[in-house]
Amino acid sequence: MTEPPRTATPLEARFPRVPLLAATDLNDGIRGYVDSEAMRALVAEFSGPAHEPIPEGDLAANLAWLDRFSERWDFRGGQERNLVTDVEMSDARAELVLAAADSLGLIGHTVPALSEYEHVLILGGLVRACIARPLHCARLIEDGLRAGWVTALGGYRPLGGNELPLADSFGMAQHDNEFDVMDEGVRMAFSLGEPLNDRGVTSEEVGASWRVREYSGVDGLDVRVIAAPSSEPGVRRANTPDTYAWFASEVAHLQHGQRLLVVTTSIYVPFQHANAVRMFALPFGVSVETVGAEPGDLDARLSQQFLPHNYLQEIRSTIRALRELCSIPRTD
Repeated sequence: MTEPPRTATPLEARFPRVPLLAATDLNDGIRGYVDSEAMRALVAEFSGPAHEPIPEGDLAANLAWLDRFSERWDFRGGQERNLVTDVEMSDARAELVLAAADSLGLIGHTVPALSEYEHVLILGGLVRACIARPLHCARLIEDGLRAGWVTALGGYRPLGGNELPLADSFGMAQHDNEFDVMDEGVRMAFSLGEPLNDRGVTSEEVGASWRVREYSGVDGLDVRVIAAPSSEPGVRRANTPDTYAWFASEVAHLQHGQRLLVVTTSIYVPFQHANAVRMFALPFGVSVETVGAEPGDLDARLSQQFLPHNYLQEIRSTIRALRELCSIPRTD
């Protein structure tokens, strides 16, 4: 995969840029991330007096070690990202973290390497994501990107914390869950009318509800917003693996050789790309690319300052996603 262009930042001189994974050389790509100057600098910085270097060994062992090491960067403790308390650190440490995050692909928006994809997938998330990512996708299409289908992923997760006032500022105070905000965000971004088709199941049982709404946009663009059912209804809501698998098999019917573009927020690109490679590229043989947006570039109300601890959290997420990817048997 050709590394797509990205916006420059003044931090690039600190560490070399680590390219995104390509499904054709996964081992080399994962090894490049683990052995990068940026990752080794982070480990040295947070090792303390013991100065624990990344051990020599096979890739799986390295990732397992990094997973344990990066527990110190888990500031969520099971909470949603918008509920995490700020973490103080010295200016020098903060500068190093930001430089490493830039090198590891978490800073600066990217643009697609190709001009046409069979599927463009907008990932869901908190309210900011459900507004910013459809806006970014719509802008890409206005700039000439061609897509067979644009699909936005939502979920029946209740809104909480600072999501409620942000939804209110966009006239979405009537919505109380992620799916409805994503649906409204998509309709706003693509200037859509009423859905051509709206099917699904509404259930009081946790995880049993699902929904597919299909729209026709400008120039006949096919757009849909989906919420997947849980693979364990009655136990939990649908999670990311549930949603990806349902999209791939039941909604998009992905075929070998198709091209899939994933749209997310810049800070989440590396770990969400690793998940997409694991759940789309490997089992279905599709070509996967992931691009990220900076929400504040799309609407000032969406501006969000990510702090060093936010980047550390998502670097840990990437390590864990790469560990899952590395555990899948393959021949490369």
